[in-house]
Amino acid sequence: MSHYPHLFSPLTINGMTLKNRIIMPPMGTNMATLNGEVSQEQLEYYELRAKGGTGLITIENICIDFPFASNGTTQLRIDNDQYIPRLFKLTETLHKHGACVSIQLNHAGASAYAYRLEGQTPLSSSTTPSKKHGNIPRPMTHEEIYHAVEKFGDAAERVRRAGFDCVEIHAGHSYLISQFLSPLFNKRTDEFGGSVENRTRILSLIVDKVRACVGPRFPVSLRISADDFLKGGNTLEDSLRILELCQEKVDIINVSAAQNDNLNLQIDQMSLEDGWKRYLSRAVRDKFHKPTVIAGNIRTPQVAEDILASGDADLIAIGRGLIAEPEWVQKVQGGKERLMRKCISCNIGCADHRIARSRPLRCSINPDIIHGDAYKMRRVNRDTNVVVIGAGTAGMEAACTAAEVGCHTWLLEAKNHVGGLASEISRLPEKKRIADFPQFMKNRIASLDNLMLQIGKRADVASVSALRPHLIVNATGSTPLLPPIEGLRENIDVENGKIFSITGMIDNCLLYTSDAADDLH
Repeated sequence: MSHYPHLFSPLTINGMTLKNRIIMPPMGTNMATLNGEVSQEQLEYYELRAKGGTGLITIENICIDFPFASNGTTQLRIDNDQYIPRLFKLTETLHKHGACVSIQLNHAGASAYAYRLEGQTPLSSSTTPSKKHGNIPRPMTHEEIYHAVEKFGDAAERVRRAGFDCVEIHAGHSYLISQFLSPLFNKRTDEFGGSVENRTRILSLIVDKVRACVGPRFPVSLRISADDFLKGGNTLEDSLRILELCQEKVDIINVSAAQNDNLNLQIDQMSLEDGWKRYLSRAVRDKFHKPTVIAGNIRTPQVAEDILASGDADLIAIGRGLIAEPEWVQKVQGGKERLMRKCISCNIGCADHRIARSRPLRCSINPDIIHGDAYKMRRVNRDTNVVVIGAGTAGMEAACTAAEVGCHTWLLEAKNHVGGLASEISRLPEKKRIADFPQFMKNRIASLDNLMLQIGKRADVASVSALRPHLIVNATGSTPLLPPIEGLRENIDVENGKIFSITGMIDNCLLYTSDAADDLH
């Protein structure tokens, strides 16, 4: 019997039956081809999460009207029929593994990717940028608004033809629909601005159009920012009123929050509590009695189970957690939680790389998000001894990888504990989630009979040579830099001193509580 009966119970929504309550929400990858088709790399990335047991996979937001609706360095497109074949190949592949598949329709509005506009002005409800220092848009004409409505409908009809099980409308996160819904952006004085009824008008038109194009027996999901968490923006109460006006023809309400100017609450920072947004989905679920989705640093199956059991939501969105651990569902269901690579919410490979650096999606703690454990099939064909010096996270990863492909592996650490700087940094209260990664690595090491860990032993030529290594990996890490200030080294990290190195600061982190900081002045 499962420890998590709610998590692994099926759910049927307007003819679509999900085998469990875990969904992968839409997250950009920057893996699409330059012309907007599904790349082979992208297909394999999503297939890995389907193989891992995910109940519903929602493909990242897709452009409905090129170029004005597009965002991201490379983005999928669905603005004409030529994109259907590769999208069909994607759904066909994921269905083979028992996953249902949805896709998110989006118009970027003021968040449109500037280089593709080639000097044209982006569109929005008004002239307010979608973020501070963003490109200034121009207000859409009535003709352009109704054109966008038609494009959402056309895209939804293609979604159905491409073999998807569900379609999602993106109405949050500072994109076009949100730019109409939120008074942060919408300064119009016509029938599309001002009152909540007017600001919701475009979304109501889009929902009606999408429903008309997919028919009554096809699930439609709506994602909203249920609270902008910004002064002058929509509150939860405002969003409930918005939903009153447009939710009738929607089957699923995907409850998110925040906008571009508080991205840390949208792509949750690591210090936020697991499942901290659950009260938002509870309010929506209680009012409309429809299946709701919630996300927000949900890292453990027990938190997910508690959310479902308490009635706070019907579906659990695990986004970055599935980037880090594609087999999240299978490992939980198979009793292998100790070997789950839990996301630490660092937002480096998934957010910074993709959004700020225009790189393809990556993960700080998962070295291969596309092929996963495929490397384990490439085993060594002769006895191979590997010695790894240094048991920080890099050294542990190297040692585990070597052992998993059949090498006799020794991991040597001079200190009396493993984890390196990750373990040190996780002692800071705001960074405690980082400790999950070295703990996972410890569990992984313990599961490998051919990996020998030696702690409290500094490596030297004699001790390493005695192990007869064929390969030596130097993973001894680095020493934090100090600025070349005269007298600094003599006065840093001294007893009763007030000048600390990074490591010294961590050792004395309790001094940095608000009360203790006052005492230092």
